[in-house]
Amino acid sequence: MKQKLLIIAAGLLLLCQTIFAANTEINGTLGTSYADNPSKYGLDISLHYNWLLDPYFLTGLESGFFWVQWDRKIGVKQEGSVYVDVKADSNAYTIPIMFNAQVRLPNLQSKLYVVPFATVGFGYSFMILHYSRPDFTDSRTGKTYDSDSITKLFKGLSWELLFGVSLKPATDSKVDFYAECGYRKLPLKSGDLELDMSGFLLRFGVRYPL
Repeated sequence: MKQKLLIIAAGLLLLCQTIFAANTEINGTLGTSYADNPSKYGLDISLHYNWLLDPYFLTGLESGFFWVQWDRKIGVKQEGSVYVDVKADSNAYTIPIMFNAQVRLPNLQSKLYVVPFATVGFGYSFMILHYSRPDFTDSRTGKTYDSDSITKLFKGLSWELLFGVSLKPATDSKVDFYAECGYRKLPLKSGDLELDMSGFLLRFGVRYPL
């Protein structure tokens, strides 16, 4: 048992030494992602810190912000001679935290002029869901509704699989521009409630070595 623990500890120490001795880079992205449950696209922003193990492999940490807003008709209200819809608003603010591994193929740049790459990430995500409803009297049913405001915290395991390409604007430039797309799984729960914020992801980003 002690021998196994020593082997595991030595392996972790070697991994840490490899990672922290590696070159690093910082990435920032802006894009959009789809949330399956409300069936809406939202704003997606992310920040990455990567360790370059060699020209082909890297590991890194990712966090960001995913915002989706949607509304739902809950009644009608008469304004003068016209009827207008009354809607309840929902806003979901998600913060995913991922540990990523990426494979790059720089040897194809001479043929394709871009560097293809693939990323897989696993982590945990937190989401604040805010729901608000105005007070109103439904002009068709006569029923009166009080205003309501609910805020809940959702959380859960998450993963993503992305494919993309990067491009240097010049051979002597340190900056890389890239685009990536793929799928992110976000099944988030709050007690007995569950919202599936999973969906297609499209982002455009820039990399810079540190």
